[in-house]
Amino acid sequence: MVDHRELFEDVTEALARAGFDTTPGASPLSIGRHPEGVVVGWSPDVEADGPPSGLARAAVVGAAALVLRERGLLVTETGEGGLLVRWAEPVTVPPESEPEAAPEQWWG
Repeated sequence: MVDHRELFEDVTEALARAGFDTTPGASPLSIGRHPEGVVVGWSPDVEADGPPSGLARAAVVGAAALVLRERGLLVTETGEGGLLVRWAEPVTVPPESEPEAAPEQWWG
């Protein structure tokens, strides 16, 4: 498995700066390693009035995705309702070639 330690630290820092509780174990927000990058999920405890609605989950995960995209990371949704975060691949633009010189015209 590829170790995405730097990406893991970058994701954790970005979310913490945005106000998310990233304390391992104490927070319902989970940040974990994945073979392709880092996985972010949200699993709140069930409270007396039941689990949070799907809208609450979508809001929290959507906010996390926004923070990470603003950081320049690639974020895709997982099938489990979490996020897969990867480094954005640099965009390479081919160098512009010099325009071909127009052939000289001889007017005779």
